[in-house]
Amino acid sequence: MNLGVRAISCLSIIVLLSGCGLTSNQIVKIHSFGAATANIGKLGEEEFINIRNGIIEMNKELVSIDNTKKADSLAFDKPTFAEPTSKRIAASKVLKLYGELLTKLVSEDRSEYLQKAANSLLDNTSAALGKDLSDEKKGAINEIIVGIGSFWVEKKKSDAAKEIISAYQQAVNELADLLGEDFSLDDDSLGYLKAYETVAKRLKNASMGLVNAGDKYSVLERDRAVHALVLAQMAITRSNELSSKAKKSIDGLKKANTELVKVINNQEYSTDDIKNYAKQIQELVNMYQVLSNQY
Repeated sequence: MNLGVRAISCLSIIVLLSGCGLTSNQIVKIHSFGAATANIGKLGEEEFINIRNGIIEMNKELVSIDNTKKADSLAFDKPTFAEPTSKRIAASKVLKLYGELLTKLVSEDRSEYLQKAANSLLDNTSAALGKDLSDEKKGAINEIIVGIGSFWVEKKKSDAAKEIISAYQQAVNELADLLGEDFSLDDDSLGYLKAYETVAKRLKNASMGLVNAGDKYSVLERDRAVHALVLAQMAITRSNELSSKAKKSIDGLKKANTELVKVINNQEYSTDDIKNYAKQIQELVNMYQVLSNQY
């Protein structure tokens, strides 16, 4: 093969391979969805710990101002015990890792970073969902084996993105539903935020009795009751604000998740769901930052 023919052949291969990568629009949408999902997962990890610590703190205050409570009459972290809290953190971590993997997939060039992110996701998914990964999901993760050369890298990234996003659609929806249950304040909810609100209301009622009792109690007793009342009221406000923002964000996650599958498979789609989802997550993160500084 002469030099001219070889050059033309190489150029043809380059054009062919470069056309197999992700489009600029797909990259933008994947990055936007990934960043938002990583944020909601990170927020979930932090908030489940905050809720548990908040419940323990409020129960301590309740025991201190209510002399009918005995040392053995109250489990201070009920129902946010260590084991169920750990499971919720694991579920949040999967969302965070999934989001981080997607953002790395469209921005990282180094294969070891992608492989590390993929392995972390694989290690956590089974534990979070309480069941083994399907062969489909395992196969999707195994697609992240980046070859040598930039054009091969882009081809493999595109293939991996399509496989992973499609394979994880159901898993992401399941994790979103679990998160939704824990951030619900519905009367029949057994979630963590509802438990947090319930303890706060209990503390509020107990402390109001002391605060409204006039000079029946000493200044020190009244001061402790006022502290407890403020703590309880702020926790109730926090519950309502977070629940409202989280519900919109989690609904947005599921809608955007469906849209992302269409984006990656070049189907007809609107960009509104992913745009709205990213906006809702940012609003949730902003509110979370405000409410996290209240204690």
